[in-house]
Amino acid sequence: MFKTVVSDAAPAAQGDTPAAPVARPAREIAPLQGWAFTLLLAALTALTALSIDMSLPALPQLQRAFGGAGGGAAGVQLTLSLFLVGYGIGQLVCGFLSDRYGRRPVLLGGLALFTVAGFACAFSPSLPVLIGLRLAQGFGASVGPILSRAMVRDRFGGSREAVGVLSQITQVMIIAPLLAPTLGGYLLALWGWPSIFLTLGATGALVGLVCLFRLPETLPAGATAPAGDAAPTERAALSLRAGLAAVFAHPATLRHTLAIAFASAGMFAYISASPFVLMEVYGVSERHFGYYFALTAAALLVGATLNRILVRQGASSRSLLRAGTWIVAAAGVAIAVLVGLRLGGMAGVIGPMMLYLFGQGLLQPNATALAMAPHARTAGAVSSVMGGTQTLGGALAAAAVGAFYNQTAVSVAATVATLAALTLLVVLLGNGREQEGVAR
Repeated sequence: MFKTVVSDAAPAAQGDTPAAPVARPAREIAPLQGWAFTLLLAALTALTALSIDMSLPALPQLQRAFGGAGGGAAGVQLTLSLFLVGYGIGQLVCGFLSDRYGRRPVLLGGLALFTVAGFACAFSPSLPVLIGLRLAQGFGASVGPILSRAMVRDRFGGSREAVGVLSQITQVMIIAPLLAPTLGGYLLALWGWPSIFLTLGATGALVGLVCLFRLPETLPAGATAPAGDAAPTERAALSLRAGLAAVFAHPATLRHTLAIAFASAGMFAYISASPFVLMEVYGVSERHFGYYFALTAAALLVGATLNRILVRQGASSRSLLRAGTWIVAAAGVAIAVLVGLRLGGMAGVIGPMMLYLFGQGLLQPNATALAMAPHARTAGAVSSVMGGTQTLGGALAAAAVGAFYNQTAVSVAATVATLAALTLLVVLLGNGREQEGVAR
């Protein structure tokens, strides 16, 4: 919201007392509504997917560009790994800061960092500089998904409408992984790897401008966490402990957080290994990689769309969560059997992963809404903990796939199947009656 603007008074006649300045009413930001609001939150969430998926086709070119300066395969992979490290650290911080200072300033600050780092990446003179800038870019990107979830909680509470909005966000944001690898491949072919980072910087600037002019503060007045007399670092530590306590002390929130973390880790295991599995193992060309990658993203879109329809028809969040979990588990069994028995070739990997991501489209929005619903005053902190566990799970899953990769799809299948089983386990363990905080 803009501050009150004081206009200059009209000049006073000679001998008269000068007229007092006239205060004009403060101009309020006209907030986006309906699909426009959902689209903006989806764009914020999709920045991370764009930053990861657009850069995947560029890894071989980066290796060639910086090959003489420690730019081997392992070094180039750090541009992705350090992005995730910055993203994970940012998630553990930005939610707590937004509970204290409001969503808007933290969001705008993170987008500014993402934008500047994106443009700077394009002009990196060396691989270590690029890696450092990717770390900063990941930190800035973390504000998108964390604060999007918190803003949905601010505006819609724990209602069924919140589940619908989260499902809509999932629908729209899936466009990013559908298009990003193909877009990155074309940018790579036309203008080289710097063009990818220039595009990311421009995207961050555009989203930031929309937020600046059309997204007011969503945190209710008086709902900011009290600062007390503690120093900023002490307050951050207290907020972290409070957020962790809120998650671990509430059985439903803990269960749903773990379910999201395990399921997302299985998805990221496939994403991180897909260039090697599809291109090395099954011979997919760089030009066609994006099309095969888009198949699994499309399955996620279908799942999220179906979830939204079922929510509108009155289906309960708990029943949809369980359905998604069983589908994910079935996909884990399928990929383990097909790859283990060497059946189906590439279809034996892509087919089960399409089923997995379809189930993810049902699981994630419902588990997120159920986890967030009981935490009105600490929505940002809880969202940070949820995001941090997702990132940590994804990083560990990617490390597991890489450690056991042997030019076959076995490591991917084993990792995905294990994480699908863990997802099913934590959901089944919560079958007892709990106070979910969301209308059934």
